[in-house]
Amino acid sequence: MSTPDMISSIKEKLIAERAKLLDSFAEVPREVMVRPYKGGWSIKDVLAHTAMAESVNVKFAKMMVAKESPLQLKEFAAEYPDFPGEFELDKFNAWMTKRWEEKSLDQVLAALNETRADTLAWLETLTPAQLERSGAHVVWGNQTVQGMFRILVIHDKFHRNDILKRKA
Repeated sequence: MSTPDMISSIKEKLIAERAKLLDSFAEVPREVMVRPYKGGWSIKDVLAHTAMAESVNVKFAKMMVAKESPLQLKEFAAEYPDFPGEFELDKFNAWMTKRWEEKSLDQVLAALNETRADTLAWLETLTPAQLERSGAHVVWGNQTVQGMFRILVIHDKFHRNDILKRKA
């Protein structure tokens, strides 16, 4: 597959899965969106996490393009020196989502849309060689930049299912 075709295919998947995510809460009342679910994250929190995680994963993909085989944990431990304790992904996700709690639902939705727009714009700039650059993701192991885009699609799908549970 040629690079324009690869980029087009990745872009289509990112757009399609994000549309499904957005549709999953389209008719959900605001009060349900902000209500904690079983003592845990609300739909708003899930969306904040999704936006934050996309920005973090794209930041890591950009590190893959700029550096030779970066290690995500090492890079992010340096990137977030105020993170308390030893760096672990689940703790980092909870910590980052907690930092977003003061944001309004509208701010979270705007961030979700802006983050995806930025991701799609960056995707358009990549060359075949850049799509094949790699690094070590803390959960997914060795990944290419192209693989990081796949992770974004999977992540949207995973959290769409979380939203469907929470809106009932």
